[in-house]
Amino acid sequence: MRSPILVLGKYEIGDLIATGGMAAVYRARVAGPMGFEKPVAVKILLDDAAQDEDIVRMFIDEARLGARLSHPNIASVLDFGEADGRFYLAMEYVDGVSLSALLKHLQRGRNPRPLDARAALFIAQSVLRALSYAHDLKDANGHPLGIVHRDVSPHNILLDRSGAVKLCDFGIATGAHRVEKTQTGLVKGKAAFMSPEQAAGERLDARSDLYSLAVTLVAMLGGEPASEDPARGFDPGRVDALDCPEALKPVLRKALARKPSDRFQSAAEFSKALVEAGLDPGEAGRLALVEAVEKVPVPKPKSRKESRRGEDVRPAPPAGSDKGYRNLLLVVLGFLVVAVILALLGVRLPQGGDDPASGCADAVTSPGPDR
Repeated sequence: MRSPILVLGKYEIGDLIATGGMAAVYRARVAGPMGFEKPVAVKILLDDAAQDEDIVRMFIDEARLGARLSHPNIASVLDFGEADGRFYLAMEYVDGVSLSALLKHLQRGRNPRPLDARAALFIAQSVLRALSYAHDLKDANGHPLGIVHRDVSPHNILLDRSGAVKLCDFGIATGAHRVEKTQTGLVKGKAAFMSPEQAAGERLDARSDLYSLAVTLVAMLGGEPASEDPARGFDPGRVDALDCPEALKPVLRKALARKPSDRFQSAAEFSKALVEAGLDPGEAGRLALVEAVEKVPVPKPKSRKESRRGEDVRPAPPAGSDKGYRNLLLVVLGFLVVAVILALLGVRLPQGGDDPASGCADAVTSPGPDR
């Protein structure tokens, strides 16, 4: 990582990874003695968003929930805090690409193609494990938290170059952990991947996330993600048109049923259906995913101007500069004190040019134009 553009607490902020309407995500590092260094991703709340109490509460909710989540298929939240008036969230850094970036890469050029079905099924099974864990999570008293991610989509599925799959961004998840309560009728999430009930602003449960994952799986296999009106549900004919294993199509039809009661009732049930249909690729799926991710060009680091555009970041001060700033401030204050004392004693400071008092006197006493 290049020299930091900002130091935020113990985090040295580097290149901009992504930015949205609420926050910007940067690659960062934590440095320690004896050459210790750990890469992390730091999400910084944008200045305008930080003035909105509802957004701040959502950010806090994401941090509180992230602190509870510990699963190999969920990107870990490491720290939350405020420094220099900025709220930030430190997260596990995933060395790879998002599923969204991978799918865009596959669609570029003269020969657009879907993701290898083995890799797609490996991703789906990994996300199902993450959702099963999150949906079943309980508080310290054994009460279900009722977590619903609400934004399961290619943008929020990270793919490590080693083949690990991580579900991330529980920022708009519902559940008992929330300080900022979700109102029925308020729609949040990406429309193309919403369940019909989510698009209609109805109360949600875990089955909504399973629908969104099924739409994501369709997108991985080369299909269009959703209709113009997600509230109408997914057209089963579009599943029939997919170039995928025939055994997968009835599983997708069930997962994409318009009524939640007709779908899989849990992530575990969805996963079991894939296994029983012979659609659990295991290690072959991971290797196919590694091969696909390796072919995605590594994006060039954004310029310093672009990185600072993600948020109005203040440049990181050079090492030891704090002492210099303090010394300069003391010198300035010293001159001000001397000037005040001289003014009280009636002593004027000399100025260059003509009579030092004449210009000031003329400005005060000269009459205006004749009236």
